[in-house]
Amino acid sequence: MCNKKHLPKNITRRDILRYTLAGAGVAALGSFGRGLLPEASGAPMANHRRLVSMFGFGGYDGLNMLVPVTNSAYHSLRPTIRIDPANALSIGETDYALHPALSNMAGLFGSGEACAFRMVGYPNQNLSHFISQDIHSWGVRGDFEPLGIDPSGWVARYAQLHAPTPLGAAAIGVGRPLEFEGGSSNPFMVGSLSSFDFSSASISDPDHAHRLAALSNVLQSFSGDTLTTEAKNALDQGVQLSGQIQQAVSDYEDPTTGSSFAGLYPTNTPGRYLRDAAVLIRGGFETRLFMTGFGGWDTHGAQGNEAGNQANLMTRLDDALGTFVDDCKEMGVWNDMLILVSSEFGRRNFENGSNGTDHGHGNIFFALGGGLTAGTRLYGPEITETDISGQNWLHYELDYRDIFREAVTNHLGGNGAAVFPEVQDINTTLGYV
Repeated sequence: MCNKKHLPKNITRRDILRYTLAGAGVAALGSFGRGLLPEASGAPMANHRRLVSMFGFGGYDGLNMLVPVTNSAYHSLRPTIRIDPANALSIGETDYALHPALSNMAGLFGSGEACAFRMVGYPNQNLSHFISQDIHSWGVRGDFEPLGIDPSGWVARYAQLHAPTPLGAAAIGVGRPLEFEGGSSNPFMVGSLSSFDFSSASISDPDHAHRLAALSNVLQSFSGDTLTTEAKNALDQGVQLSGQIQQAVSDYEDPTTGSSFAGLYPTNTPGRYLRDAAVLIRGGFETRLFMTGFGGWDTHGAQGNEAGNQANLMTRLDDALGTFVDDCKEMGVWNDMLILVSSEFGRRNFENGSNGTDHGHGNIFFALGGGLTAGTRLYGPEITETDISGQNWLHYELDYRDIFREAVTNHLGGNGAAVFPEVQDINTTLGYV
């Protein structure tokens, strides 16, 4: 019996495109036949600044993450869900402490490797999850037409200017985020690195190795009669990219020479996503900007305090970040790493009748990294008694774009003004990196 496998005789160009690109988990790699696909080095790139954007989908309750422990209005308006000051974790500040589930983050505050931003938002608040998420994704609150640019996400604008290769920017576990829409580059978007193979393509045998070998044979015999040279280049480099990524996954998990953290990440989200980011870093890919995140933060009921639904979400976040930070330190890349933790909006200042919190606006963002400005743990204005008792939610006094603009400019060394070009109602020079 002959066991030789082959591609169907009636294979079309559309089939091969799906076979190489969609089957590999790539979203719109397009043509990058201009020498933009470098070889991964197999070791972390040295002196290579990286930014991880960790997004909390659903609007996390920043007041219960960075707790204003001496604010009587906070305690009186949240009798059920408030965090007891005796249980909160010290960050070295008299009036603020962290939720007890954020122990890894508290340790980073103690070592000067974390800071928080108070009362973060944008002008003309919108309490819709989807619209507010879109505003954060665009990095523009108004219209694009007066800016003289086509609609695009802020990551797409950054990638076009500073990271044009397919792995220059990467979205992991968040689908096709609006941040990546527009621009001229083709950033990498994947559910997981383990799914970045050819097993989901709808052609012939499901075996990844066979598919890769068969496709390579097709490309080697390419004469230009059935496919354009542009398509051939895209397919050829798609094969290379898939092979490099699968090699990086294998190397990371190698029990002899791989990462000692390979089996330590939480197996839920966002642990799996940060693990994949670590794989790309350790594999020597050129990625400068990672975007990931996870949902569940819309806690209208049974939110809990030191324990409960939101505490569980914070534990997931903190455990994943703690392992990733330790992994980065072992790889020697921590001093060049910046992690921003953000969400589309905050919650109401007061608990509702279901022991939860409804949609609000101003929120708390966090930054973690080995290169933060020493000596400053808190940015943005103090949260006063009136800020909590006198209104439904925290107003915004710090534009979120100032945080991300400084990350692009001061940390990544990019053109933050071009990435966030809109004139803002509030501008704040932070200097946190």
